[in-house]
Amino acid sequence: MAGRLGSAGGVVVLAAMLGGAPFVGLAPRAEASQARQTRDVLAERDLLLARLALFDASAIASANLALEKSANPQVRQFALRMVEDHRRHLDSLKQWGSSPSMDVVVADLVQPRVTQGQGVGGSGGDDQSMPMQRADARIERGVSEAQQHLAALRKAQGEDFDKAFLKRVVEDQEQGLHLVKQAQADYKNDGGFTLMLDRTGNLADRHLQRARGLEESFE
Repeated sequence: MAGRLGSAGGVVVLAAMLGGAPFVGLAPRAEASQARQTRDVLAERDLLLARLALFDASAIASANLALEKSANPQVRQFALRMVEDHRRHLDSLKQWGSSPSMDVVVADLVQPRVTQGQGVGGSGGDDQSMPMQRADARIERGVSEAQQHLAALRKAQGEDFDKAFLKRVVEDQEQGLHLVKQAQADYKNDGGFTLMLDRTGNLADRHLQRARGLEESFE
């Protein structure tokens, strides 16, 4: 009989003999495991969205600096386009969700962060600063690096600034393309998300090619 039942049949018979005891608690454990897997997947996507937001925010911040410091008409025109394109892309990312990590990126690179005791209009900033304390450490490091790059760029003047700005753009857009290519492999089965990544890649490639072209004009 055991031979005819096989392993699946044997499990059923054994469960029946024991009143179903072996299966007690299996369903809740399976559900808990699936819930953890879902949370992990969402957490990884939130991290990717925050990294893409960092890509946008870094570009916006450096381009705003170019609009402030550069006297070159072509550089200024390019910087204005960058601000417009990356702000639009940043807004589109928010349609996929937000997270404390994304809030940190926007607050520290695109808008001034409201810190404790320094709220707008003199009011306390406790409520606004609390979510930022829970950002992913990797995003915090990325924000810190971007701030250092901006600080170095801010020191440059005249044509040296233009060259440093374009070099910064090239490096940032190359990193953005690399991030997109990695993500495309991970999310190849998610049509909507892949479409967003494709648009991100096209944006990064356009700005990369334009920055390289402007760099040649300074040689």
